[in-house]
Amino acid sequence: MDRSIKISKIETINLKGSFGNGKYFGYGKYKVLGLVKVTTNKKISGLGECLVGVYSPELLNINIKYILKFLKNKNLEETLTEIENLQKNKFFFDTGILKSVLSSLEIAIFDILSQINKCTLRDTFKFFFFKNKKVKNFVDIYASAGSIKSNLKDLHTEIKISRKIGIDRFKARLDINNDVFKKKLEILNNETEEFAVDLITNTYEKNQNHKKLRNFLRQVEVYSPLWIEEILNKDQLYLFFKINKKYNLKFSYGENFNSYYDFVNLLSIYKFDYINPDISHLSLRNLVKLINYIKSNNLKKKIILHCWGGSINLFTSLSIAACAPDVIKLVEFPITDFSLNKYFIENASIKNSKFEFDDKIYSNSQTLKNIKNSNIKNKLTFHFN
Repeated sequence: MDRSIKISKIETINLKGSFGNGKYFGYGKYKVLGLVKVTTNKKISGLGECLVGVYSPELLNINIKYILKFLKNKNLEETLTEIENLQKNKFFFDTGILKSVLSSLEIAIFDILSQINKCTLRDTFKFFFFKNKKVKNFVDIYASAGSIKSNLKDLHTEIKISRKIGIDRFKARLDINNDVFKKKLEILNNETEEFAVDLITNTYEKNQNHKKLRNFLRQVEVYSPLWIEEILNKDQLYLFFKINKKYNLKFSYGENFNSYYDFVNLLSIYKFDYINPDISHLSLRNLVKLINYIKSNNLKKKIILHCWGGSINLFTSLSIAACAPDVIKLVEFPITDFSLNKYFIENASIKNSKFEFDDKIYSNSQTLKNIKNSNIKNKLTFHFN
């Protein structure tokens, strides 16, 4: 690595885009992406994305200012080392918002390295993490939509959109508090090749009624879904031991976590069938540690990457998934009506629920096209002088 390449400037950019016609639980008519732009003294810039930006973009700006004091006067190699060292701080950086912000910086630096070496992001990840491994030119994906607030017509429409772009594997979010979910299960069973269900119980409190949960699990068991996601609130995870033994279903969990140890516990103690890390929240290096843990324990395909942000998160997730197809089973591909993702989705090459890479794309900025200045909610710049 060229040790003369140093960071000269870091910007935080919060982009605002129309989203889901206001029908998605927890959102209005708009959704915000929290991006970090890292510029080097060689005038090459990289973009990273932070999951905390989706939920609280103001906290991205506050925390990046604090983190930057650790990165001053460092080259790219030293910066990656410093980010890794910061994440080892179990009292402050190992989980939570600061970890998420560090993840966005890491993504941006690997974006820069791809541009410097004029290679794909997949090849950059292979060089750093997966030497002597064959990298695939496609990744298995599933369409993510189906708002918990949607009606039957909405669900029909989103499944139709999914199939039109080449994805016949679909995950829907269901409200288990009324009998409408039964009709939705029939639609999912009849109109998709395969489907999964997300109960989002960490945010949707109504799905935490255990009597109704048991009723739902009995109903959905007949359809043999790919998995049931987030069936319990984090505070009630201890109840999973009984649920897992009682139903012939597969379960996944993890989008709220960003610690290596949390995911190891989900696999080894709770024994979830799948975990759902998000690389804009969990560092890339921690994801690689998880991949190695799964392989060393012969757990086979256990990772389904969570991706509920923008195209930078999505493209980076797809790129690292192509390097570890033996462990990463699927990548979440959001197809919700989100203006900031529109270009990437419309230009994606997808066949038979597989995303195929265009090797002309080796920069995250190429996934963000037609974004106007009017989309920028706010912007901060930090110079390294």
